[in-house]
Formats: sequence, structure tokens, C-alpha cells
Amino acid sequence: MTSNFTGADDRKKGTVAEIFDESLCAELFTLLWGQERTALPTVVDHAYEEIWKRVIMIGGSKEQRLSDVILAEQLGISRTPVRQALERLVQEGLVRSDPRRGFWTCTYTAQDIREIYEIRSALEVLAVHLAAPRLSQDELKAQLATLYAVRADLDTHPVLRFLQIDIRFHTLITRASNNGRLIHSLSLLRSQHSMFQMQDTYYPQRMEIALNDHERILLALLAGNVDEAVTCLAKHIRHAMDGVLADIFLEGKEGIL
Repeated sequence: MTSNFTGADDRKKGTVAEIFDESLCAELFTLLWGQERTALPTVVDHAYEEIWKRVIMIGGSKEQRLSDVILAEQLGISRTPVRQALERLVQEGLVRSDPRRGFWTCTYTAQDIREIYEIRSALEVLAVHLAAPRLSQDELKAQLATLYAVRADLDTHPVLRFLQIDIRFHTLITRASNNGRLIHSLSLLRSQHSMFQMQDTYYPQRMEIALNDHERILLALLAGNVDEAVTCLAKHIRHAMDGVLADIFLEGKEGIL
């Protein structure tokens, strides 16, 4: 375990609900999925977004039943679109379906987390190799300027601005790969990443580590050193994984987030 992740002393006080309220979840959803929203969202799209936000707020720390009957009543729609939305969340790994017990939020073991981040690392490393020739100097410099502005304000714990810059950075690289199947594969991991990432923003020090990692990647790309950028990206994702794993042991949970 890397010593970068200090634990309780670095952690901001407050519960998930206090720090990550519904409005922040809505902003996070827009950052992740805004470009893929249709002009006229369907009732299934609406159900998916609302349930997604609730699942992210739960945070993967405990198993909770998701009743399609209750959700349909709360959302003012029929059970069919709710069930379709839940099935979509099952495909993304945020919800599990039990034929006898219905739908439940997922919890994650340490092995689950290692597997998720190992897959993410392999795919994003490939994305950097493919994207590097297509990324312009102006795009990279704009990312760098925004990074410096956020890092200068870290003492204010700018959670939303940090999430914006992080997601836009990774999205820029992924989309610049111009590989549809790669983009799709990474999109399936998005929701799990965002859940873990929201946990990470409890810790200002981890936000700083992530920004420093981004800076190294961007400077390497600006210098045309793709191998260095790839090495820095792999380290960045390892740092993120170590942070999530540190949370598991910090809270005294036996391998479950």
C-alpha cells in the first residue's frame, strides 16, 4: 500500500450526504453522460438517471434493496421503465439482480476493486497511445491551465471543480482515441469509477495527488513523450486504486467497500 494515502487525519469531516448532496450527484451525472443524452429523453432515461443518483449516493458501502414498485411510485411512472433502468444499472455493475430477491445495490470486495482498476489501466493506456497523435497542443494547454487554477484553490476543497477537471481530462483522452469499442468499454466502467472517485474527494490530499498526476501526463504529452505519458497514467490509476483500497482497511471493513 502506498504511503500517499494517509487516512483519517486527511479526511474531511461529514457524511456522504453532507458532502455529496443530490445536486452534486446531478452535476456528476451530467459530466459523465451529458454528451450522450438525447434531445428527447425517454421515461427509461429519466428513471435511469434518478436511480443512478440514488445508487451513487449510497456509495457501495452497503447492500440495499431497490424495489421497482416503490421506485415507480416515487418517480410517478410505471414499473416497466423502472425495471428497464435497473437492468441497465446491472449491466454497469452498480446493481445486481436476484431472481428471488429482486434488485440490490452492489458492494465491492478488494478483489473487485483491483480488477476494475486493472481493466481501466489497460484500456486507458491503450487510449493514450491512440489519442496522442490526435490531441492538439491547444487542447492540452487548456487542460493544464484549468488544472493549475483548481490546484491553487485546493484549500477551499473544490469538489465539483475537481470532478469536472478529472472527468473532462479522461474523457478527452478516451474520445481522442477514436476507437468506438474502446470508448464503449471504458464507458461501462464510468459509474463504478465515479462512485469510488466521490469517496476519494473526502481527502484533499488525494485530490492534490490526482492533479499532480494529471500535470505529469499533460506535460509528457505536450513534449511528445508518449511513453512517459503512459507510465504516468498507469501510476495515476494505481494511486486511485490504492486510495480506494486504503478506505476499505481504514474503516475496518473486511474487504468490502
